[in-house]
Amino acid sequence: MSSSARVLSSASVLLFLAPACGDDTADGPESAVCPADAPTRLWASPADQAPALNGHLQDLFVAGDTVYFRWGADIPTWRMYAADLCGDEVAPVDPTADLVDRFMLSGTDDLGRVAFGFRERDGAIVQLDRLEVEGLDDPVEVGRISDHDLMGWSRGAHAMYFTTTPGRDSSWVPSAAGVGAQPLTLWRLGGEPGDELERLPGEFVDIGFSDPFAGEPAGAGPVFTLTDAGELRVYDLQGDEIAVIEQVRHAQRAPGGARLVWQQLGDGEVESTFVRDLATGVDTELTANAHTAASWGRLDFTQRLTGTWHWVDDDWLGLVGPDGTLVAVHDAATGEALEVPAHTEVLTGSTHGFWLRMPSDPDETVAALWNPRDGELFEWYRQPSTYEFIRLPMIDGDDWYYLRNDQNSFNRGSWWRIDRTTGAWTELLPTLGVPFHELEDGRIVTSLENSEDAFVRIAVVDPATDVYTTLAEDVVYGFAYVPEHGVYYLDAEGPDLGLWVAPLPEADTQARSLRAPGLRDGGPLLTGAQPPGLPGFTSFAGAAAR
Repeated sequence: MSSSARVLSSASVLLFLAPACGDDTADGPESAVCPADAPTRLWASPADQAPALNGHLQDLFVAGDTVYFRWGADIPTWRMYAADLCGDEVAPVDPTADLVDRFMLSGTDDLGRVAFGFRERDGAIVQLDRLEVEGLDDPVEVGRISDHDLMGWSRGAHAMYFTTTPGRDSSWVPSAAGVGAQPLTLWRLGGEPGDELERLPGEFVDIGFSDPFAGEPAGAGPVFTLTDAGELRVYDLQGDEIAVIEQVRHAQRAPGGARLVWQQLGDGEVESTFVRDLATGVDTELTANAHTAASWGRLDFTQRLTGTWHWVDDDWLGLVGPDGTLVAVHDAATGEALEVPAHTEVLTGSTHGFWLRMPSDPDETVAALWNPRDGELFEWYRQPSTYEFIRLPMIDGDDWYYLRNDQNSFNRGSWWRIDRTTGAWTELLPTLGVPFHELEDGRIVTSLENSEDAFVRIAVVDPATDVYTTLAEDVVYGFAYVPEHGVYYLDAEGPDLGLWVAPLPEADTQARSLRAPGLRDGGPLLTGAQPPGLPGFTSFAGAAAR
């Protein structure tokens, strides 16, 4: 069976960029038992591809009944592989080692997911396979961007889009007009057989697409473009132009697409800002950005959020000042300014409100949730200053769940439940690492660091007993859980390198979870929301924002 025929159509993921090369021969599975009844190596690394690095191997995920992972001795030899759940068929996604150098996943609503490759030496973009079509496609070169550097790609409803620049700037470059931003070119690739990459007219400093993190569907194209001259064009999800605004310095679309906030080109110091209702075309003036000269990281990368806005749904928005201070908050419908909690740093906005770091004594770190709807300021986090890093909690009604970092690790800590009504904290587990996955019976599969090289111990823990059962040691920290099969992971350090699966031990107790399996997941990305329904790729901020 082609690996492409095994791919699930759930959830669009923008996969890693991974160089490709190397021998694609490897041993088959060591056991014919499937599901495995003991830890089993499904694929053995070629002898010349023993990894010298760990971090680049973290990309492992399961889609349908296919395991995708990347492997290589070092960066020039990374390669993307697809394996069925039993390890009967394991193959590189690119048919020849020198065809492409990097991989990317995009697609359309019509086609589903599509694997592409990028060849550095001549800028060729190669369509490798339509993952949701039976059989393996012959690779097709769809176009070249030899005079540009590839910056990114996006999925559309009926086409795929690629963004390039004439010369990549390794330094931070703001996405704003008139400040020396990097020029961007947009390319379109239709989803019909024979379609070729089309360079669209115009040059831009910012290009926005619909937001899957907010649950939006893919659009027919970009939802806005901004030129260096300050011309902003706004589009709906059908691709129809719905607004043209001149003299725009910077713009941000609300997460649900109903409104857009924009800053007017001015003297470069204090510039007016407005929110536009895209249904009526009415602009409402907001608090001016008095920190334009330092905004978007123009002078200092650490100040890249200055001049940006955080949203609570599409209804309230807050202006970020220097050092993350919350300068002003407005009702987006009326423009009314709300009284802002003084001297606070805004971490982000979500449907629950604005997440704030509060002023505190030097020996404490304090955080609160401020709801602009009713003005409630709920202090939920007060810890010694050694716990300075603040994650957002996972929210399940009045039960909030939180991973408090170990002082020396952002990826491991103690696991707590916070009572939203009282603010009381209850420790559930002394140690939990990311990624983790909650099983239907209430147990949790988790990665725990166990070596100086950042390799991990994968264990399953029962919160009712605090008993940790080791599944694998000294392996790459990313893993994927599949019911009926167990945990898939990569061993990149031991004598038996390759892709492994380990079944889970039987639970000692009856199912206790009141949630759907896997609702509480923690992935490697802990500071930004993730699209819903992506096993192994969810995050605390994503859970809080839903």
